[in-house]
Amino acid sequence: MRIHPAALPFTVFVTTLAAQSPLQQRAEAAVKRVSAQIPGLSLAVVVDGRIAFANGFGSMAPAGSRPVTADTQYRIASVSKPLTAVAVFKLVEQGRIDLDRPARDYCPPLAALNRLPTVRHFLTHQSGMRHTSDDEDENIHGAPANLAASLAGIVKEKLRFTPGQQTLYTSWGYTVLGCSIETVSGQTYASFLQEHVLKPAGMTGTTFDAPDYRSPQFSQGFRIVRSKFQPSIIVDTRFKTPSSGVISTVNDLARFAIALFDRKLLPDAQFRQMITAPSRPGGEAAAFTAGWTVGRPDPSGARFSYNGSMEGTTAFLAIVPERRTAVALLANRERFVPEVAPMVSEMLQAALEMPRR
Repeated sequence: MRIHPAALPFTVFVTTLAAQSPLQQRAEAAVKRVSAQIPGLSLAVVVDGRIAFANGFGSMAPAGSRPVTADTQYRIASVSKPLTAVAVFKLVEQGRIDLDRPARDYCPPLAALNRLPTVRHFLTHQSGMRHTSDDEDENIHGAPANLAASLAGIVKEKLRFTPGQQTLYTSWGYTVLGCSIETVSGQTYASFLQEHVLKPAGMTGTTFDAPDYRSPQFSQGFRIVRSKFQPSIIVDTRFKTPSSGVISTVNDLARFAIALFDRKLLPDAQFRQMITAPSRPGGEAAAFTAGWTVGRPDPSGARFSYNGSMEGTTAFLAIVPERRTAVALLANRERFVPEVAPMVSEMLQAALEMPRR
């Protein structure tokens, strides 16, 4: 991407550097480092529980004239998983799911498994169920009757290890959680998420992926083929919507973080349980809490994040709950995590250094 006036919000060009906020200066400097490698990127920063910065950089398409904004929609890939985790904890709050009961009590297809992983095991990627394969991601098509139907094949495979003994990242595991939500609530996953997560958080720009989804605000996404941008292939995520089938904006992801900080989605007991890492054999540090990746210890407070990387998109959401601080980043270049991860860390640190109200 070339960053030029036609591809950036007008206000970026009418303010002088001295008049810009420190966050805006840091954001523009960080984006310039990847500007040749990405068509468009949106960024939102939450400081002290409010959106302090939200903007778009670049275009909906390479060398295009339609700028991305903080309200541009992107696929958020695996950043869908924290939303699913919150939905599960809503049912925990209601006394309808017990995290330490076998997940097959809530998702009937799991009766075919060779072991009894719990709901907590699936939330923290300790179930032993494998991840989806590239072949599955590219070749499973059509909307399943329900998420239980999506699991018909995977439940016939043996789990890779005794649940709770190891960690194996799994999108299939979050489809299990979606199945549990549907079975227990009697609603579709999409309707339950809309009612209990998206609406309370004010996430009006968030919806659910399908191959034919179109909107003037939606960026399909691109990949680099032989040094040139090409449109990404369109995959069908409906068999695994709870793991990677949500479409959103950085403004909405920022609102999601704020709603968590303000306890609008979960009471404090459930929220604390969600971000508490499970114990591991031998005292080894856990990689995941329920719905979040555990960050390195930091004096500013415990950090949690999730990133997503799939056809058409790269996504990040990072939070520091004790400081009510968050960074959301979405980009229309696929599989670009290593390149933008330092930007997320830099912007999170810049936010933590801002004066508090």
